[in-house]
Amino acid sequence: MAFAPLPPSTKSFLLPLFLIVLPTLSHQQRIRLTHRDSPESPLFDSSATTAEKWQRDHRRSVAYRDHFQAVLEDRLKSLTPLAAEFEEAGFDEVGGEYLMEFTIGTPPVRVIGMLDVPGDFIWTQCVPCPNCTPSLGPLYDPSKSSTRSTFSCSSIECLSLESQTCRGNDTCEYIRTYANDVPTNGVLTSDVFTINDVTYTNMLFGCGGDNSFSTTPAVARVGLTGSDMFSLVFRFDSGPFTFSHCFMKDWDNPSGNTSSNLHLGSDAQLKGTSSPLARCRVGKTAQFFSPTLAGVGVGPEALNLTADLVGGNCSIVFTSSTPLTFFKKPLFDLVASKVREYGHLPEAPHRLNDPWDLCFNGTFEDAMMFLPTLEISFDGELGLSLSKSQIYAEVDPGRTCLLMAPTDGINMIGTYMQMNRNIGYDLRSPDNYWLYFDLNQCDNN
Repeated sequence: MAFAPLPPSTKSFLLPLFLIVLPTLSHQQRIRLTHRDSPESPLFDSSATTAEKWQRDHRRSVAYRDHFQAVLEDRLKSLTPLAAEFEEAGFDEVGGEYLMEFTIGTPPVRVIGMLDVPGDFIWTQCVPCPNCTPSLGPLYDPSKSSTRSTFSCSSIECLSLESQTCRGNDTCEYIRTYANDVPTNGVLTSDVFTINDVTYTNMLFGCGGDNSFSTTPAVARVGLTGSDMFSLVFRFDSGPFTFSHCFMKDWDNPSGNTSSNLHLGSDAQLKGTSSPLARCRVGKTAQFFSPTLAGVGVGPEALNLTADLVGGNCSIVFTSSTPLTFFKKPLFDLVASKVREYGHLPEAPHRLNDPWDLCFNGTFEDAMMFLPTLEISFDGELGLSLSKSQIYAEVDPGRTCLLMAPTDGINMIGTYMQMNRNIGYDLRSPDNYWLYFDLNQCDNN
């Protein structure tokens, strides 16, 4: 399915925003991110082997791929994976890789949230919660917060939800559906968020009381860019509507000098090469931002990309919620064939019930010497010259696999291909959105 970009000057949210009180982002923000597999993460599983970790990465990536595509096509209920499969993958409310901390309410309650680019909604489990997954700590209790408010069913905020219902006391409730028809329901709420000791009022979020995802601990979800009304970046009236992130492989060395970070507002790093972004509508108010894929190179060869291979407008998205990268199946098949052609390692036979699409007999050190490089370029001047650690991994001893998979939906650039680069988004001008890449900024971010 292809999605057309919105025409210039078209706002994805067309209701009168001047009627809505938005908080002000008066401070630059540098937010530390923790990878879910870091020993510092509350989701860290010390018993997991390397092979199990890679299996979970793959399954979690596929689960998010299927969820995101189903959202685009409004067919969530038709997804086939069982809840147990999602739980086994560490799916927790539709995947995610990087955690951030903040507090909600007065007095403040600590919340751990999963960063979601290009997510369109912020929600957390709340008291009362008769049907919830296990919590990592005390839940936010709206009845104990002096700064909390709710919304009537006729409010602009309520009417802007993709799906909502109404309580008898005229209180707006949101309804979110994830893969396999798994819901999160609750009250649309406004309260104070505190990030790095800076307080923001009038922050909208879902206060969930029905979140029966799995038996694994749940975290909140922080949608960053997917809605003018509900995602974090667009909740600040003074802007600038800019952010950047550096995803580091810091789970291997959590005590090192580098860490993954999210930069909001004037702290965003908008440097390096750039590419224009199209703003692509999904449903009532949801959106994602898409560059135009211009080229793919495998080893010495630049592939001949056609519209059938790439998918046209709004056909690619950068995401924080899947480690793997997904190309539309015709393009993936072409890339895989060229990796085989230019690789000088024997291809590993496919194993029963194994998720990996292309593997080779050899260690990662073998891959460094004998498997080809990969480059991806976009309209403008932006290009990704990927290191082999972003393309291949030794998923179990003596077997190295391509960190990519096919999709029938849109192309998705996962976190491994974004690592060790500062990636910045400039979303200030409705006619002029930009994506920035800077290889030199990550070490000092």
